[in-house]
Amino acid sequence: MDSRGITYFLMILVILFISINNYSPPGKFDLSIFLSTIAFLILTIGVFIPNTRSEKPSKIQLFMLGIYIILAIGYTIFQWYKLAHESNSECGMLLPNTDNFNEPQYYLYRIIYLVTLIVLVSLLQFKVDKDDFNIKMVPSEYLHYFLFLLPIILPTLTEFINELMNLFFEESSNPESLLANFFLGDSNWPEDIGNLRIIMPALFYLFLMFITIDSSYGFSFSSFWPTKGNTAIYITLFFVVFFSFIMRSIFVQDCSLEDSKNISKVKDEGPLDKLSCIFEKYGGLQTLVCISLIILLIYHVNNPIYKILFFIIICLGSWGLSTTYILNLTN
Repeated sequence: MDSRGITYFLMILVILFISINNYSPPGKFDLSIFLSTIAFLILTIGVFIPNTRSEKPSKIQLFMLGIYIILAIGYTIFQWYKLAHESNSECGMLLPNTDNFNEPQYYLYRIIYLVTLIVLVSLLQFKVDKDDFNIKMVPSEYLHYFLFLLPIILPTLTEFINELMNLFFEESSNPESLLANFFLGDSNWPEDIGNLRIIMPALFYLFLMFITIDSSYGFSFSSFWPTKGNTAIYITLFFVVFFSFIMRSIFVQDCSLEDSKNISKVKDEGPLDKLSCIFEKYGGLQTLVCISLIILLIYHVNNPIYKILFFIIICLGSWGLSTTYILNLTN
């Protein structure tokens, strides 16, 4: 299976997840839902059209994939909003079913984590293409497929390491509380968005992302660090996976681990409930698969400026579409 094969698989998976959330439990016929499903199917068939001139997707296929991603993310956010306002008490694995994770601190955590994921995986895909990155246990021809699944694998590893750290520390904590305390301290977000206590950690994060991109991609904006190396990627991967350990050992003081600073809403009633809440915290499996599709599209765009442009267009288009859906729902 080439990159097109995994693209089709992820696209069909998103349609399946969206259909499950739309038609479970079965309800009355909704024209907008039916038309949205038809649009997803048409775009999927369009991307399926073979490109006989090249093994890489054509510009038309990339355009249709981009439209599909905007529709998928926009509709995912709409379903997220709709399900969260139905007063469900059980967490959802595919999409958030509760309003437990709708606090501003969780939005901050999701933004930081998902942006870091997109940057990391995009850089790794570039490295694999240039034969600058490899994993001995994974054959090079299958490495791309492994990287496309990192948006699901990395959050799982982050949560596993966090649970492991809780066994060794006296006070238990979680990644979202640690990030919120590091970024916000005693400030409120987004009310105190102009507060230096919020601005400086945000600038620190953006600086780290800049170093990671520059030293890995080879823009050569600076002579202070080597270019086209893998060190920055390894450090960032280590930081993401061992986030809880690093924050608790270096950046966050013990007073930030008190119950009053703990924002976690993950239920611990049983393994399945806890797993569902963990995936809901990251937006659900449907959201993570959409992130994989964004990475797929960015991977097929060669120009780095176009990569950034495509990412901005997808974010703005998805936000605009989801807002339109939500406004129609509320009216």
